Amino acid sequence: MTKYIVRIFTYLLMATTCLWMSSQVNTASAATSATHEESVDHTKSLEGKGWDYDNEYGWQCFDLVNEQWDYLYGHGLKGDYAKEIPTKNNFDGEATVYKNSATFEAKAGDIVVFNEEFGNGAGHTAIVTDGNYDGNHYKFESLDQNWNGGGAEKTEVAHRVVHDYESEMWFIRPDYNQ
Repeated sequence: MTKYIVRIFTYLLMATTCLWMSSQVNTASAATSATHEESVDHTKSLEGKGWDYDNEYGWQCFDLVNEQWDYLYGHGLKGDYAKEIPTKNNFDGEATVYKNSATFEAKAGDIVVFNEEFGNGAGHTAIVTDGNYDGNHYKFESLDQNWNGGGAEKTEVAHRVVHDYESEMWFIRPDYNQ
């Protein structure tokens, strides 16, 4: 009888341990199920419309980027301000974050994050549509919302803007299913 109780106790302990260990596994998303081409097509579908992902403060730049990220991964990004996107999120298994450099070349589908010198201290974010707009990698084009300050009043839809590469900006490149 004692052997039977010990055996049941051992099985219960093993089952409990297995359940506990499975709950400790990192459940971060893997690469998006979307291909790079599908991501670019989705970006194009966002153009010309206003996006309010969190239903607060109107059509902000962060809302546009969250629409794209939710399409790719099923969740939005964390942060109170756009400038916080690279530091407030864990991109393991989802994307690679690049600080802009003289040799970096953005690609369509990258998320660009501008520092606090933009957006009245909040930064700015957009989705790259052309990483080499001028043919010399000095300018890129992106799909922006609230670049001109019309987001709170919902007067500025997502539209294309050409930007200079700034030294203090980051690019987040999703891990595509290819």
